[in-house]
Amino acid sequence: MKHLYSVILLVFLSVPHIVQAHEPLFGLGPHTMYKYGIALETEFERFDSVWFNQTEILYGLTADWAVTAAVVNPLQGQNSFSSLSLRTKYRFYRKDRRGASNQAAIHAGVFFPNTDKFTTDYFIGLSYGYESRRHYFFSGLRYRINGTLPNVSRADLAYGIRPWLLEYMQPDPVFLLELNGWLRGNADALPSVTTFLLSLSPGLLFSYRNVMFKAGIRLPFLYESKRKPPYELILGLEYHFPPIY
Repeated sequence: MKHLYSVILLVFLSVPHIVQAHEPLFGLGPHTMYKYGIALETEFERFDSVWFNQTEILYGLTADWAVTAAVVNPLQGQNSFSSLSLRTKYRFYRKDRRGASNQAAIHAGVFFPNTDKFTTDYFIGLSYGYESRRHYFFSGLRYRINGTLPNVSRADLAYGIRPWLLEYMQPDPVFLLELNGWLRGNADALPSVTTFLLSLSPGLLFSYRNVMFKAGIRLPFLYESKRKPPYELILGLEYHFPPIY
């Protein structure tokens, strides 16, 4: 076990120039991975009184094109199910200027639930982001095509701020505030579920070198439903590895 810790520490200290990408916790962001770079992320999510664990591996095919594989496993709940998703993101626009960057990307993905009760689902999306040393702004649109449930449209806005302009070798907190909305189509098919929802989502991205801790909570405040929609909690850890050629 000591040798394993030593290897992890060696890798951690050998990548001083890898910078974390800051993106929304509940929305889309246009950042991609550097070419041949790998990121590992694990998240613990609580939704409707059930905890899930999501593990992701992201790979940079190019500096503008990244692919992600994610597995979601329930930690409790008899009616929960595991699922696999494959996603891709292509950044088609980037304009850098001194101290700031504007970026935009298209997104697509497919979901494979590990159950006979649900069919394969798909999504497409578009995101835009502005990033400076202190301020962040993100917006995103996505449409999920569900095989069994009604389709869902989502729109997200996010603002982030770095209160202290710290250096790379210092712990770096960024605070986020998101506005997340979604609309479910064909609501008559499932009249008991939420058809319209707006949520306010405060979050924190706390990074040090190539490691980032994430925490956020999505709080519904405007909705059309017979019961109040549950809140969603995310706690995550992300690690960026050096490029592997």
